[in-house]
Amino acid sequence: MTYPENRSEFRVPSSELCVGVAGSSVLDLEPETRNLERRVREVRARGFTLVELVTVIIVLGFLAAGLGPRLIGRDAFASRGFYDEAQSVVRYAQKTAIAWRKQVYVCVTATAVKAGSLNNSCASSLLVHPATGAALTTTAPSGVTLSPTGNYRFDGAGRLLDNAGNPSATITIAVTSTIAGDPARSIVVEAETGYVHP
Repeated sequence: MTYPENRSEFRVPSSELCVGVAGSSVLDLEPETRNLERRVREVRARGFTLVELVTVIIVLGFLAAGLGPRLIGRDAFASRGFYDEAQSVVRYAQKTAIAWRKQVYVCVTATAVKAGSLNNSCASSLLVHPATGAALTTTAPSGVTLSPTGNYRFDGAGRLLDNAGNPSATITIAVTSTIAGDPARSIVVEAETGYVHP
C-alpha cells in the first residue's frame, strides 16, 4: 500500500464526519444554532460571573469569622491537649499496675499529674513515658487547674486504692479553666475496675 506524500489527501468527506440525529450532519445545523453554541463557549471561556465571585467571598468571610479566633487563640487547644495528656498519664499508670502486678501511684497537684512506682509521693521513681523516654508527667498551661489534689494508687489488679490500701470510691478529677470558651472537663477513675474515662 502506498501513502500519499501530502497529508491533505486524507480528507474525509463532510457527510461522513459526524452524523447527528436522523442522519443529519453537524455541518448541516442552522446558522443560528451554530452561533448560539459559539456564544455559549465564549461565555464559558471568560471566567466567573459577578454573582459567583460575591458568593465565594461571602462564604470565605463566614469561615474566617468562625474559624479565625480558634486558630489565632491557641490557649484552648493547649488546655485540651493537657486534659488528654493528664487522662493518658492516669490511664497508663493503671495499665502499668496491671502489667507489673504491683502498685503504681498517681500524684495530682493543682497544676500537674505524675505517675510513679514507689513511696506514694511521686517525688522519685516516676514512670517512663513510652514514647519520649522522659518522666511520665504533664504540666497544666496557665489558666488551667486540677482538683482535688492528692495521691492515688492502683493495685496489681488495676483497682483504685486509697492511701491506707483499701478499695477507694470512684474519683473524679476536675480540670477547670479560666480560658474564654474552654469548657470544664473531668477525669473519672472507677472504683472497682480502675477504668479511666472522661
